[in-house]
Amino acid sequence: MKIEAQAEITWRYGDEKTAKAVAEAVQVDNESMPAKLKKSLNVETRWVDGIVRTKIKYSGDIETLIKALDDLVFSVKIAEEIAEKV
Repeated sequence: MKIEAQAEITWRYGDEKTAKAVAEAVQVDNESMPAKLKKSLNVETRWVDGIVRTKIKYSGDIETLIKALDDLVFSVKIAEEIAEKV
């Protein structure tokens, strides 16, 4: 099924250091997306005052969006785990 979607996901952290580390790690992953996927999926992650926001714009198959969102959440989880150890 083809769809067009926009979403904003917010993660709240208690401190700027963690938010910055998570946002920067995830944004690098966003930018390294395959060129073919970048044509239909726009993902941008930023941080401000301990809050990380990811904005998503997508046009295409819903299954691809679901996989992309799953990858995003997994990337955030990994970034959080690494930030805790630093």
